[in-house]
Amino acid sequence: MQLLYQPFQPTLTDSGLQSLGLSLHQTGSSRALKHLIHSYIQINADRPTPYPVVPDGTQAIYIGIGGSLMSGTQQKACDVQLFEAGQYFGIRFYPGALRHFFDLNLQEITNQFVDTGFIPCSRFATLHEKIYQQPTFLRRAKVCERWLLMHLNSRPFDRFDQALALILNSSGTIRIERLAAEVGWSSRHLNRMFRRHTGLSTQSFSQTIRFQHACKQLYSAPSNTLDTAIELGYFDQSHLLNDYKKYLHRNPSIFANRFKSDFYNP
Repeated sequence: MQLLYQPFQPTLTDSGLQSLGLSLHQTGSSRALKHLIHSYIQINADRPTPYPVVPDGTQAIYIGIGGSLMSGTQQKACDVQLFEAGQYFGIRFYPGALRHFFDLNLQEITNQFVDTGFIPCSRFATLHEKIYQQPTFLRRAKVCERWLLMHLNSRPFDRFDQALALILNSSGTIRIERLAAEVGWSSRHLNRMFRRHTGLSTQSFSQTIRFQHACKQLYSAPSNTLDTAIELGYFDQSHLLNDYKKYLHRNPSIFANRFKSDFYNP
């Protein structure tokens, strides 16, 4: 189901990478994990640089030579600081996917970056060492794949998965009352499950997914705010622009230009 949702990060576009002095290796997961893992990536930085991340409802693990960080769900744009030139490996999880590997309450780390102690697995603390023993990106990805498969707890498709799919397939526009009725849960219980497995309330998660679609569309056509607002169910153009300020602190044009210029102006 998550394959229908492709999270958008402007840093990972060709222009975004070039403007920040970065290069990218990226590969998908195996068939066994394709509905849980969006991709394995390796960023090569030729200089210290901020690595901007926009809200997309996902979680990620960032793995450097010296250790690992896990990103909780971010509600506003933030910068991951790459303090040195070099290689940085990452695992991008689809929304709700971490529950298939570990028993975590993601509400505890919303808007945070935490160290390896948050994941209840002693071997996670040494994963970065095993990764950087490998000389190539693809071999590093295979190390991650094997590690994740060892910790995979297969779950049948359940009501949370159904609710997640309905939000993703509707681009975040489905009403919460209808969502609860569709899956047969109260809105309160639905909210509790979303906070645990995505870090956000049902409403906040839906709004993030809707904004993701707007962000992706307006990145390529930043002046097309009216059509995008209508398509995604915003009250009006101003409502969409307010979301840009809420999530990104910028209007669409300024935001797009940050990743389409050789100069970074904070």
